[in-house]
This record gives sequence, C-alpha cells and structure tokens, in this order.
Amino acid sequence: MRARNQTKKLVTCLLCFTFYTLHFTLYAVPRVTETLVLSEGWNAVYIECTPTNATCEAFFRDTPVISAAAFRSGAYSETAQYDESGNEKLQAELPYLQWNRGEESASALQSIIGGNTFLLFATNSANITFEGVPAAPKMTWHKVSSSESVESFNMAGVSSAQETIPIKDYFGEGPFGMSSSGRAIYSIYGTNPDRPEIKDAEHGGFGRLTPIARGKAYALTSTSSCDWPGVIGVQGDSVSFNNGDNYASIKVMNCGTTNHTFRFTMVSSKSVSGEEPPPISRRLPRGDAISEPGYTNVDVSVAWDVQLKAGEVTEQIFSIDRSQVDASTEYGAILVIEDLGASKMRVRLPIYVAPVSESAVAYPTGLWIGEIALTHVTWMDDTNSIPVKAGGTLKMSVMMHVDANGTCRLLQRVAAGMDTNGTARLFKELANVPAEIEAPKRFSTVMMSVDTPVVAAEGGSVFGDEADFTWAIAPTARDNPFRHAWHPDHDGKTADYEGSAPSGDDFANYASPIKPELWSISNRLDFSWHELGNRNLPATFPYNAEETTSGFVTWEVTGLIAKRPIKSVGTFTLKRVFKAKELEGN
Repeated sequence: MRARNQTKKLVTCLLCFTFYTLHFTLYAVPRVTETLVLSEGWNAVYIECTPTNATCEAFFRDTPVISAAAFRSGAYSETAQYDESGNEKLQAELPYLQWNRGEESASALQSIIGGNTFLLFATNSANITFEGVPAAPKMTWHKVSSSESVESFNMAGVSSAQETIPIKDYFGEGPFGMSSSGRAIYSIYGTNPDRPEIKDAEHGGFGRLTPIARGKAYALTSTSSCDWPGVIGVQGDSVSFNNGDNYASIKVMNCGTTNHTFRFTMVSSKSVSGEEPPPISRRLPRGDAISEPGYTNVDVSVAWDVQLKAGEVTEQIFSIDRSQVDASTEYGAILVIEDLGASKMRVRLPIYVAPVSESAVAYPTGLWIGEIALTHVTWMDDTNSIPVKAGGTLKMSVMMHVDANGTCRLLQRVAAGMDTNGTARLFKELANVPAEIEAPKRFSTVMMSVDTPVVAAEGGSVFGDEADFTWAIAPTARDNPFRHAWHPDHDGKTADYEGSAPSGDDFANYASPIKPELWSISNRLDFSWHELGNRNLPATFPYNAEETTSGFVTWEVTGLIAKRPIKSVGTFTLKRVFKAKELEGN
C-alpha cells in the first residue's frame, strides 16, 4: 500500500491544517527562484517560498512526488478537547497534514505554503525548480527527549546563506541545546512508501557533527516548549505598502542567546509586469537624544548592518513617494536578512507596493493636526508696524482638513472615528456622529472661536503652497473677550452708556475714539510653504514617511486695539493623523 495506508503516526496524521492558521497573501510581483533536490523515496525539506502554482495538484503534477505531508509545529500546543468526564481526549494532535496523488478531494493538505517543512515521497530522483513568494520561517517547538518515539520529534528546516552548516551553529542557540546529553537530531530517508526511516545525524556526539544542508529538514529533540524560528525572528510576512500607504515596516528580533549582527539587503525580484520598484527609502536610526532621524534611499544590492543583543528588536521603517508610482501598477522587490554570526541563517521577504484603488485616501487628503509657534509680533508707533522678537514663544494647536478635491478647512473642533467597514470618517460636531462609528474621538483647539468651528480657505489656496483663512469673532460671540459675565449691561450703548452706538465696527462710525462696549475681532491666518515665507520663492513641500510638514505662518488680528492690526509671525508643523476624505456635516 502507498503512504495513504501507512502506520499513521509520523505521516498519516498529516495536514488537516489547510493552513488556516497561516495568513499570507500571494502577491503577483515579488518572487524568487527555489529548487528542491529530491532523492528517490522520502525527503524532508524546508520550502521557503509559496509557489505561484501553490495547490498540491498543480505543483506536483509533472513531478515524481506522489505523497506530501506538511508538519504542523503548533499542533502540540493547541487546546486539547476532552469528553464530559474530563479524562479522554476527543481528538489526538495532528502534527501532519497529508496529500496523495489521485486523492486530492480527500486530502487534508491542499496547498504548499512557504516557511514550512514537508515530507515528500518521490518515485525517483528529481530537481523541482519553481518561482514563489518567500516567507519567514515560523516554528513552535514542543519538549521531547531522545528516549521518546521519533514520531514525537520536532521537524525543523534550514534556511541558510551557506549550502551546508554545522548543526550546532544553526540550532545551537535554540531549544535544541548546546550539549549532546539527552538531545538528538535525525535525518529522514527510506524508500518504503508506507513509512519513512530515520538515522542519527550526530554521528558520535555533538562535537563531531555532519553539516546540515540548506533547504533540508530534520527531526530534533527539544529541551523546552517554545516558539523559536532560528536566530532571526520576523514579525510579519512582508514589507507591504498597502492601498494608498506611503510607508511600511518590519520588526526583526535576535532570537539567539548571544549578540548578533544582521545584514539587510534589498534585491530585485522576478516580476510579471517587469516594472522596477519605485524609489524606496529607509529610516535612519536616531543619532542622539535630540536629533531627528532622517531617511536614506535604499538601492538594490546595497547592504546595511544592524547589531542586536539577545532578545533585542529592530523595526526597519521604509517609505515611498506615491507621486513617483503609477497608481495602477504593482511593484515589488525582495528584502534579504542574513545573520553574519555562526548560524548564517537567511530570511527573504517580499517588498510589495500595491496599486492604489478608488477607495484609497491619496496624500495629502485627511486630517492634519499640529501647532503654530509665534515668535515675532509687530510693534506699533504712530506710523509704522515693525515686527520684533517677542519675549517668548506663543504656541497653539491647529487642525486642518484637506478633502479629496484639495479644499482646505481650518477646524476649531472635529469628531473622528472608524465605521463598521473600517473607513475613517470625520464630522463637524460630535452630535453628528452616527451609531455605526465605533468609539468616536473629539479634538479641539482654542485658537479659533467656538462659534466658528469650520473655516474654508480662501480661493486659490493650495495645501503645500499657500493656504489663507479669515474668520471673525462676532460682538455677541460666546468667547468674545469684550463680552463677559461682569459687564454692567450689554445693551449696545456707547462708552458713556448714554446713547446707542452706531452699527458696525469701523471707528469712523463713532464720534468718540473710545470703542463701544462690544467689538468684533477679525482674524487672518496665512500658511506658507515657501522659503522664509517669501511667496516669490518656490514652495518646498517634500514628502516624508512620518507624513509631517512645516512652514511659516502669519496671524493678523484686527479689533483688539484702535490703531492697527496686530501681526504675529512664526512657524507651523502639521502631521496627517486621520485619512478621511471629507468633513461630514459641514
């Protein structure tokens, strides 16, 4: 009988894990070439890439492989099911999932997923070369000693920058241990289709180890139950610039017990479209406690090294400029991570730039929040208004929304939240927020009148060039500084309270130079991205991965004093914090 009728411990329990536990999107663009070298009989292999033809039926169609089994490393840590008495397990662990040629519909294993180990039975020797999307290895170890049956062993694969490497160098800093006492490693082989065989790969002790090979898998004991993929641990399967994203990141951990230096390299990938990836930059680490980190371009085949202590994590942050990317084209590349230490472990990950769909929120659309810092103010004599440096810096928060048409609005307050479809939405008032918005948040600033929650920019204003706003605090506004609870009587009288004040705020309407009891206050706030605020100079609006921007601001206030407007100048900084296309309820 073939493998489907074999003794069911090591192979038959295979693959009722239709990989629902592994979440990986098969992208069309970034991929590499991988070759499986198979001998006649049983082969334990580590498959690094998810093939473009990932179904077992398609992948093994023109090969001598008639049976495949995928090792589920996490099966032993799954929650056990018991009967009502609490004594008997209703379902045994399924460490393997099985596929058999001709029995595809009844096979638990349906597809080949990269980053996993497999047992393959081949009727003759062969090399299988294919293209696929690489994935980081993931491995959950369960505690097992060499005295237990080999069916209980961990099956771990090798992904190394070298063809062969000593066992202790690759597995020595993991749960396999650094001593040969009570630990064992076995190779899997044999030509009996009913059951594979094993042989001791240590050959007389841990100190005299036969090298293990890249792309192969082995049966190992373990001193503890834990997650350990090798010295390189990766959180995530890719560096993905999803729909409309301008930046992406990946976290990498030193899972070893000693210090390691990891080398990062971006390389070209095979591409259906033939398109080269767009300019990608990476964030540089902070140089000291004060300076802000910058970005540098990531060129193909240029490497950078990161030194990590045991257990230390690095987050590599990458950015692209969407203005240089065709919105309808997919782009991709490959990120290679190598351990320069003894293990020589290698991890390859796809870098994927998704096309922009209609639902994407294009830069710079969204809610921008930051602050203005006023450093100079006009000093007025009888004839001149002279800007002088103030005794201190006046800082105030500022909020601006840019809609999908590029219209800018200055906001005094706004409510934000995500609806049940995961769409970011903004509302003029908290009372306007519908029930489908989950946990809405309200933001506000004191720089504008509470009676003027939204101010549209003047015609011709452009975010990233110039944006000008004007608004007035009415005489009867709740936050007009001339109106307060202790005023004797807000009855519109003149300053001597004898007669009614003429209408309007123009001093020409008054016989007395003393203004009346109530007075409106007009405001004009001008944002400029031009050098030194000089509108005759070109505007500079560079994109950065933090999605922040800055420039110069002028705030002119009329009505606080009788002579001239008060003009304050300074700088502004803004950050896009919410990708909402429109301001609802406006």
